[in-house]
Amino acid sequence: MKQDAKVPARTAQDQHTMKTLCHTLKLITVLLTLALLAACGTPSVYPDEAFSKESPYFKQFRQSEAQACEAAQHALLSQGYRIERAEAQNVRAKKDFQPDDEVNVTIDFDVVCKASGSGATVFVNAVETTYELKKTSNAASLSVSGGGIALPWGKSTDALVKVAGKTIEDEKFYKRFFDLLTTYLGK
Repeated sequence: MKQDAKVPARTAQDQHTMKTLCHTLKLITVLLTLALLAACGTPSVYPDEAFSKESPYFKQFRQSEAQACEAAQHALLSQGYRIERAEAQNVRAKKDFQPDDEVNVTIDFDVVCKASGSGATVFVNAVETTYELKKTSNAASLSVSGGGIALPWGKSTDALVKVAGKTIEDEKFYKRFFDLLTTYLGK
C-alpha cells in the first residue's frame, strides 16, 4: 500500500523569504554582469607606462630649486601662461586657446622643483584638455483657453563640455620649455 507523503504547506513568511532571495540573486547577477561589461569596455592604459630613466619630463640644473622655479615662472609668463599657483618648489600655470568658434583647448602646466645633488631637478607635466561648445534649446508656449492665444518663447543655453584630456607626451614641447628655462637661469 502506498503511503501519502505529507509535504508541509509553505507559510506566507516562507514565500516572502523565497521571493526576496530570488530577487537578491537576480540583482547580484545583473550587477556582476554590468561590472564585467564595464571592465571589458574600458581599455587599460597602464601597461604602456615604461617608468624609464630617460624621460622628457625632467631636467637637472646647477641652480637651487627656488631659482629654478622662479625661472620656470618667468618662462611660462613670457609665453602667455597665467600663473595659478606659485610656491618656492611648485608652479602651476594655464593657457587657453580657441582653435575655432566652438572649441576651446586648455594647457595646464605643472612644475615641481626638487633639490638634487649640487642643484635642482625640475619636473614638468602638461595636460591638454579640449572642450566643445554644446547648445541646448528649450522651447515652451503658453495657451489661454477661450481665446486661443499662444505666446511661444524659447531659451537656448551654451555650455563648454570636456571632450578630451591627455598628458602632452611630445619631447620637443618639453625641450622647448627647458631651453627657455635655461635662458632665464642664465640671466
